[in-house]
Amino acid sequence: MNLENICTEILKSDAEILMVAVSYRTDTHYEEKEGTTSLQTKENVEKSLADAALRWVTRRSHRTLGEPLYAMAKYEKAKRITIPLGRYGIILCAILPDSDAEKIASKLIQIAKKYSE
Repeated sequence: MNLENICTEILKSDAEILMVAVSYRTDTHYEEKEGTTSLQTKENVEKSLADAALRWVTRRSHRTLGEPLYAMAKYEKAKRITIPLGRYGIILCAILPDSDAEKIASKLIQIAKKYSE
């Protein structure tokens, strides 16, 4: 799986996406929108990916609600969307704080499905 291609496609999918990080099995990759001031260091992004993957395992255990599609958290400086990438991966996206997270999450889900097949 080419994580760099996934990141590039996601960044191009919406102008309000600031950063995308992808983890699949033991590989990780992240990219930021050109001209964006980094909100996190590379080490913090990698830790965020690991934390998000652990939380995703917990979400999957709540089967009575159905399969989780995405999770979103709102922070002072950004919103963050987390989406599964197949069975063994995770996509983490930072978007502008006033963005339409539902609209962007829908785009991300379609991209993730394409790479999960």
